[in-house]
Amino acid sequence: AVVSTQSTGDGRFEMNELAKALKIEENYLNKIINKKAIKDKHIQSILKHYDSNEDERLQGCELKAFVGDLVRSTPDIPYNYAMIEQACNYIEEMSGGMTLDVDAIKLILSLDNRQQLHRKLSQHAR
Repeated sequence: AVVSTQSTGDGRFEMNELAKALKIEENYLNKIINKKAIKDKHIQSILKHYDSNEDERLQGCELKAFVGDLVRSTPDIPYNYAMIEQACNYIEEMSGGMTLDVDAIKLILSLDNRQQLHRKLSQHAR
């Protein structure tokens, strides 16, 4: 694809032109975790969004994508591979395994557990 931009006269992209060209992907979880109450239909939509093989579970790359968005949606936490790995470890402790079903997703997204995850990641980030 060819991206045409209007030059600023000095050959540099304007930031808004660059943002349009890159179409930065919105974090899917932000739409849901900012709601007052996370309902079953929200959990189902999360599962549907991340569950690429449609086995009703998040594991492997699906799990990493979900956890990555969870880390990215957490203020003050650096979004990098080490933080995602650390978050995966905490989520494994919380849920009892590296496979998340509907109930495990609901458990992790409860406000108490998100706050607990945030605290643990904040300590790890220091």
